[in-house]
Amino acid sequence: MKKQQCKIGALALILFAEYGFAQTRDSLTKENSIKEVVVVAFGKQKKEEITGSVQSLKTKDLANLQNGNILQGIGGKVAGVQVISSGQPGSQPTIRMRGIGSINASSDPLIVLDGIPYNGNLNSIPGTDIESISFLEDASSNALYGSRGANGVIIVNTKRGKINGLRIEADVKTGINFRSIEDYPVYTSPKDYYTAFYNRARVGEIARLKQAGAVPTGASPHEVGISALNKLGYNTYNLPFNQLISQDGSFNPNAQLLYQDNWKKLLFKPALRREASVGITANNEQVKSYTSLNYLDDQGYLISSGFERFGIRSNLDYAITSKLKLTSGLSYTHSKQDFGETGGFSNPFQFARNIAPFYPVFLRNNNYQIVYDKNGKALYDYGDGQGPNGAARSYAVYENPVGNLQQDKSQTTSNITNINLGLNYEIIKGLDFTYNFGAYLENIKDLRFGNTIGGTSASVGGNLTMSSIFRNTLNHQQLLTYQKKIGKHNFNILVGHELNKTKSDRFSGTKQQLVLPNSLSFDNAVKITDLSGNGYEYAVEGYFSRLLYNYDNKYFFNANIRRDGSSVFSPDSRWGNFYGLGAAWNIAKEDFLKGNNTINSLKLKVSYGQQGNDNILLENSDRDYYAYQDIYGINNFGEGKPVLSLRKQGNKDLKWETSKNLNAGFEISLLKNRISLNADYFERKVSDMIYTLPLPPSNAGSYIKYGNIGDMINRGVQANLNIDILRSDELQWSFYANATHYKNKITKLPAEQRSTGLVSGLFILTEGGDRYTYYLKKFAGTDPNNGDALWYRTNINPNTKKEETTITNNYKEATDYNTGKSAIPKVYGGFGTDFTYKGFNLAVNFAYQFGGYGYDDIYRSLFHSDTYASNYSTDLDKTWTPENPNAALPRVDLNSTNQNGNSTLYLIKSDYISLQDITLSYQLPADFTQHIGLSALKIYLTGNNLYLWSKRKGYDPRASLTGVSNSYRYSLLSSVSLGFKLNF
Repeated sequence: MKKQQCKIGALALILFAEYGFAQTRDSLTKENSIKEVVVVAFGKQKKEEITGSVQSLKTKDLANLQNGNILQGIGGKVAGVQVISSGQPGSQPTIRMRGIGSINASSDPLIVLDGIPYNGNLNSIPGTDIESISFLEDASSNALYGSRGANGVIIVNTKRGKINGLRIEADVKTGINFRSIEDYPVYTSPKDYYTAFYNRARVGEIARLKQAGAVPTGASPHEVGISALNKLGYNTYNLPFNQLISQDGSFNPNAQLLYQDNWKKLLFKPALRREASVGITANNEQVKSYTSLNYLDDQGYLISSGFERFGIRSNLDYAITSKLKLTSGLSYTHSKQDFGETGGFSNPFQFARNIAPFYPVFLRNNNYQIVYDKNGKALYDYGDGQGPNGAARSYAVYENPVGNLQQDKSQTTSNITNINLGLNYEIIKGLDFTYNFGAYLENIKDLRFGNTIGGTSASVGGNLTMSSIFRNTLNHQQLLTYQKKIGKHNFNILVGHELNKTKSDRFSGTKQQLVLPNSLSFDNAVKITDLSGNGYEYAVEGYFSRLLYNYDNKYFFNANIRRDGSSVFSPDSRWGNFYGLGAAWNIAKEDFLKGNNTINSLKLKVSYGQQGNDNILLENSDRDYYAYQDIYGINNFGEGKPVLSLRKQGNKDLKWETSKNLNAGFEISLLKNRISLNADYFERKVSDMIYTLPLPPSNAGSYIKYGNIGDMINRGVQANLNIDILRSDELQWSFYANATHYKNKITKLPAEQRSTGLVSGLFILTEGGDRYTYYLKKFAGTDPNNGDALWYRTNINPNTKKEETTITNNYKEATDYNTGKSAIPKVYGGFGTDFTYKGFNLAVNFAYQFGGYGYDDIYRSLFHSDTYASNYSTDLDKTWTPENPNAALPRVDLNSTNQNGNSTLYLIKSDYISLQDITLSYQLPADFTQHIGLSALKIYLTGNNLYLWSKRKGYDPRASLTGVSNSYRYSLLSSVSLGFKLNF
């Protein structure tokens, strides 16, 4: 990524730190007071008044996270919340709250930024601008968001002016990003690879000759192995292959290695991370303002990948009169994101893992010396026959990710403007009218350039794709609130209307045959290969009301109702009614518990409600905004004559998915609030699930159609525990832990699939089963005689007419599938500790998951039987050979793919524990900081994602909700930074 010329040292003069890090007793008391107020739908509530499940992270909780997107770092910190992240800097994580929300509709929670639903990526908002994040998990908390809140709501509030006077705050840090989670062990030396490849061919021939009726070819197993080596193309030793390995399989000790390039060292390197921000709070009795500038340069450990962001924010609160108040928020963010992830053989993670270690990165001549161009730059080897003595690869020909990443370009540039305006007028005492307006304006430009020098793009003279997306979302809210206290009765009534409209336009084009090799302009390319454009409009409108009531702060009740209309559905099915009810009892305020020194607070709570979901996903995971309308594509079939073809048949009877949610729990604090525990039972029934309808055989595969065809339920429990182990003026030590357990069950499927189930990739949907029950052929072990993989087969015995289970060595004949294991974990959560002594602080946070199963597809791919030379897992040494007949893993040879199909052999427990972040900090004494003109100064060292324990080296269950490993995914990034926080 092109680095902006930004000197951290200069920014240090105006550095910006978060609110409230000064460790004084006053600030701690205020922080505790703040924690008692929680941001909820269309306002705030005292924590004791909440009848549902709402969790919050404050500034202090977010301080140790160093991610381009703040949500990437919350894994393990919030009960019920799962986070799936990529290592690509600035990427948007996948968030799930309390499990699976749907099968074919989105399960993503709604994000609300400063009171307005937010459609963008949170990588545009620095963590230093965030005051709090609230997670609303139950229906009584989410009902006011209607159709968009079915999968939970995440409310992000940015900082605003709070105190009188002028204050400058600062935060600056610099560090490194690197890859700490080790990859799968594969062969790294040509010697070991040649030996293993030879043995695969030799063992395969031995096994073949053991089979009945096998016909000798005239070549010995040793000769078969040498013949296989000769087909590899590249020999990196000074001896021919027939002299490298003897008949007993040993490698010639006299062989000398001529060259070897290390793909991983050239692709993956520690990279710089720099971040700085400055914030100014300027307040008086009439005006309160918060203004910030921020800069982030977050380079990925994969070369040529990274994320760069510059942003500005201004939040203003202005009391025009005693009755009329104006609030505003304006932010602008410019960002560039350079990508390294691609599909196919060009993906650097897949390539570096699978390329055999003898293949060179750089082009070499017949003397095995690197070839340079006229400018002295090393040329890359693309495996296309230009190697030493005309050597060519049998694996990934025309690909070289080191060369591609250096010479190609894959970049997304975003310009985002976010505008929030609010006007509040007190009509009479207790009665207020508020108008809120939000505008989200996004301009995205995407560039994909394939170079003219080498690789697949060179064969077409270079390839240039550019696309542009302009999206805007306008939100209007009119709110009328009335608060009244009558004796011990407290009422808060809200009536509101909301209109949310989104419009998006996209243009994309691709041209080839570049005239000038490095001019990235369409005018520089000759041949148009693609030109397309599309857009969509989406609107949702809602009318809603809420009643909050409490009696003497002991008994609490709330009721919410919202009527939503969505443009996704036809006019006849467009409107839906959603509601939420909640009640709580603050037992600790009853007379029989007053003055109790053990129980300081105790609250019972229950809530129930119904919400909808209109976020329907297409097969490519894009959102379908026209679910009830027919969608056509235009094809010319190479004849230049446009032909319409039906892609999706609309369904005017399609209606909302509905979700009915029950939440019941308690909150308790003990021993002067040293111990606090809250626990919830939740139940979520999803009905009228939207799914692809079965089509007649004559139309299968030609188009799709959606219908409301299924029901599903989640049941679970979650708990949070906080303990203040030590608590004094100079010494504080606390511990927290949270855990979530849930079960998912499909309760209704279409009639056509009720007896057989519905196969979905590696999983099967059955009534009574869960969404992620595996459907894989059952592995029956390894034949000790020849190493064949064995499988179960069930047939009807023609004599007894009964089912009989036998074992076969033919994968295609296997009929028994395992349906007893699920990808859903039994429990997941996090734990951590915070230790403070005088000015020193140590904070450590972990995340964990236990009890589910993953499918290790990467591991499976490393036991391939292909004749092209891709790499193997070092566990190949544990497979069957004549010398190791009792091996658990079946034979891998060059003649059979029998062992490599999808099966239970590659299921693995998805348990893990990860060190999410650790921070050591020191806050300098106040008398020293005042002497140098500062009000506070903190120095800190922080690390993120530093350790992972899982069942297999290389396997990272955090990379997928289903636990299925993905060869192409950017492995999670680790970072260590040194930072300074100052107050002026």
